[in-house]
Amino acid sequence: MNKIISLFLILSSILIAKEPPPPPHHHKDMMMCKNSEHKEFDKKIGGDALRFFKRANINLTEEQVNKVYDIAIKFSSKEEPIRLEIQKLDYNLRMEIMQDNPRKEVIKNLILEKKEKEANIDFLKIERDLDIINILTEEQKLLLKERGAPKARGHHHHGK
Repeated sequence: MNKIISLFLILSSILIAKEPPPPPHHHKDMMMCKNSEHKEFDKKIGGDALRFFKRANINLTEEQVNKVYDIAIKFSSKEEPIRLEIQKLDYNLRMEIMQDNPRKEVIKNLILEKKEKEANIDFLKIERDLDIINILTEEQKLLLKERGAPKARGHHHHGK
C-alpha cells in the first residue's frame, strides 16, 4: 500500500506541468518594467548577465542589451527540454530503485544518461556566456578581464 501511495505522489509531482515562459516582449520594456512576471522571466533567462555587467560597471548599449536577452532566450529554449528529460530520468531512476528487484545495470545507465544531459546543460551555459562575451567591444572585454568574468554557475545540482 505504501508503495502505491509513494508511486502516486511521485507521479503527481512529475506530471504537474511547468508554466511556459511568457512570450518574448520588446527588450526595452523588459528593462523598464518591474512587475513580478518580468522578474520571473529575467530569472528564467538568466538576468544575472545584465546584473553582472552593471555591478562590474560595464555599460552596455541598448543593442547589446537586446542581444544579451536574445542569447539568454535562445539558451533557455535549448535548456528547458533537456531539463525536462533530466526530470524524466530522475523519475525512471526512482521507479527502478523502488522495484522489488532493482536492476543495477539499468540504474547505472540512467545515472550515466542523466550526467550526460547535465553536461549538455553545462556546455550550453558556457556557449551562452561565450556568445555574450562576443557582443562586447574590445574595451568592454578588457574591463571584463580586469574586473573578473562571472563565476561559473554550472556546478550546482540540477532539479532542486
